[in-house]
Amino acid sequence: MGGSICCCCRSEDEENEQLTSVILSRQPPPQETCRGSLLVFLNPHSGKGKSLETFAHTVGPKLDRNSIRYEVVITTGPNHARNVLMTKTDLEKFNGVLILSGDGLVFEALNGILCRDDAFRIFPSLPIGIVPSGSGNGLLCSVLSKYGTKMTEKSVMDRALEIATSPAARAESVALYSVKTDNETFAAFLSIGWGLMADIDIESEKWRKSLGAHRFTVGGFIRSCNLRSYKGRLTYRIYEQKGFEPSSNVFGVYDKTTGQRMEESEDIDTWQLHDSPEDSTSSEEVVIEDDFINVYAVTLSHIASDGPFAPSAKLEDNRIHLSYILWKDIGTRVDIAKFLLAIENQTHLDLPFVKRVEVSSMKLEVLSDGSYVVLDGEVVETKTIQVSATRNNICVFSSTA
Repeated sequence: MGGSICCCCRSEDEENEQLTSVILSRQPPPQETCRGSLLVFLNPHSGKGKSLETFAHTVGPKLDRNSIRYEVVITTGPNHARNVLMTKTDLEKFNGVLILSGDGLVFEALNGILCRDDAFRIFPSLPIGIVPSGSGNGLLCSVLSKYGTKMTEKSVMDRALEIATSPAARAESVALYSVKTDNETFAAFLSIGWGLMADIDIESEKWRKSLGAHRFTVGGFIRSCNLRSYKGRLTYRIYEQKGFEPSSNVFGVYDKTTGQRMEESEDIDTWQLHDSPEDSTSSEEVVIEDDFINVYAVTLSHIASDGPFAPSAKLEDNRIHLSYILWKDIGTRVDIAKFLLAIENQTHLDLPFVKRVEVSSMKLEVLSDGSYVVLDGEVVETKTIQVSATRNNICVFSSTA
């Protein structure tokens, strides 16, 4: 049996090598007929491991037919994309970045950009396209849901492929959030989790290739049967509009290069916090120290394709949709099973033991061991995480003209 496993591993490696050769040997369309260019990141190990195949057989040929040139980076491990985007000196020539993976690689890419001196001019000027190859695709599903795409695996993939390869692709603003941990500062766009849902996300990772997105369902069943509580301190500030009117700012991806958009953009070089330290009109902080079952905050409507987690969330709106469950508020483990099942029916926020509030900032202090702190689907090693709404944004491929 051991020999058979090794053979399968070799076959998969050989297939990936062949696909890589096909991808890297493609001849770009002539420069004189080129409509634009993309910087493409492929994660061969995300989701069910199909990104190389998807690009070689579908995305690449469609880009060729539409006279869109591309430079491909096949990631070899954690922080590869981060390092490329942190140091690349010619980002200005591209019309956008295309990612074949999930939310994790988008998060990595954004935080590579964050390390640059020109980060806050690049963020709104370099559109990000996504072809879903990971098991977590909350950003893509939130964007496509706005335009009525049916949230099935096939519909999401078909529409994502159409937008990603179209010369008529359009992009629009998505709010960006400043996150500080014990040791680092991050840019984030999707979610902050601790407790139940964070555990499900991370502990089900071992079933990523075999089950894909269904790993969350299996993990949820296991965790609701073996429920944990976590001691923590949650501090938040209620969201106030303060005259801020977010704008979606829709534009054609291939109308201009990133460099041209940067030349026309506002000269921003740092975070623009919604609640500035000098603002005396901000609401008072609310502090809760207790035993929690779940803390989960989202900034977009979807965390996956199985229905919106925060139905009222909008792409460009910078409020944080915070929900939490206290141990003392649930009756039995059945309540938690009901909560997880209710997410698919979009009724989870109506359950009496689920507290929810819209905030402009939140701080979580972990006072006991046993759970992960998860940011945009990625584990961060910290005992404290502070999230602030900003007036900065990124831009994401969203539709076609």
